[in-house]
Amino acid sequence: MTALINPPAGAPATPPVQPSAQSPAVAGADGPAWRQLRQWQQDGKELAFVYSRSLGGLMQTGRGRLARLSVEALAIEAGLCKMFVVLTGAGYEAGPQLFFTPDLLGRFNVEGVAVRLANHDWLFLSAEAVPAHLTIGNT
Repeated sequence: MTALINPPAGAPATPPVQPSAQSPAVAGADGPAWRQLRQWQQDGKELAFVYSRSLGGLMQTGRGRLARLSVEALAIEAGLCKMFVVLTGAGYEAGPQLFFTPDLLGRFNVEGVAVRLANHDWLFLSAEAVPAHLTIGNT
């Protein structure tokens, strides 16, 4: 569920960090995050994704389907393009991730699966639709 977070007056802008219900697990561990990825692939579900390089310089966003999913790698088909991601040594976490509105004045949680790659890059996939008023071009 995508929920806008509005802290009460006088509260800190960022909530305290709380431990995740599922600690990141190795890809073959068959945890909730891995099962969710498998289910999305089997269903042919269109997903929103964000891929971010650990040292900056690249952030790729889009919508696509999991064309390939194995312990070693995944491929996302987004129209005529494919993005190939090596999963060897990755950690997985199911649950909400914090995103900010384009004007950086608000924030909201999006449910999905976060993948922490061995090279320290980050991939997030979600089957949720972000409300139009929270997306770029609609502020």
